[in-house]
Amino acid sequence: MPEPYKTIAEECGINVVISLSKHFGGSQMYFQKLDTLLDTLKQRLIRKEFNGYNFESLARKYQCSTRWVREITNDMVNKERSKPAEGQITLFD
Repeated sequence: MPEPYKTIAEECGINVVISLSKHFGGSQMYFQKLDTLLDTLKQRLIRKEFNGYNFESLARKYQCSTRWVREITNDMVNKERSKPAEGQITLFD
């Protein structure tokens, strides 16, 4: 059995290799590095839990810098800041 199929069979079992071959045979697959995959998940969770003020608590929770949390949530903050104040009409209302 050629590499990387041999490695997959050793790690996951031959049945997984057979199943993958049935579903994806003939196509190329790309697996992201684990760090990249986890960073993407972490960013999604930070954006979901962000309330506009909790930069520091999110940084502690996800073991990253507050600057990184601010970069992730920057578009959310800018969108909120561009809204008119509650009860205020705009020029086009």
